[in-house]
Amino acid sequence: MAMHRLDTADTPWRPVCEGVTLAPLRMQDGKGTFLMKFKAGSRCPHHSHPGGEEIYVVEGRGRLNDLPVAAGDFIYTTPGDSHVLYADTDVTIHVVLPEPVVVLE
Repeated sequence: MAMHRLDTADTPWRPVCEGVTLAPLRMQDGKGTFLMKFKAGSRCPHHSHPGGEEIYVVEGRGRLNDLPVAAGDFIYTTPGDSHVLYADTDVTIHVVLPEPVVVLE
């Protein structure tokens, strides 16, 4: 079995929406794992997760809908759930998606 190492400092960040960027770590066809950065005051569009989602909050504070989230939190979104992440401070999250998201707005 081969292991692969990725230096995230060399990973290109691409814009998702205003104030939000994404760095793919291992992605294919909209699923996989990636990092996202949110500037304070930004938010992602309302979206759903047909296959669920796993989020680890690396740094910062925000809200997933009305649920407060902060550095060190792990959140599991069940299949079919939808949400918006609001960044109260600069936020970085690690995301694992088994299926692509569906943007609702």
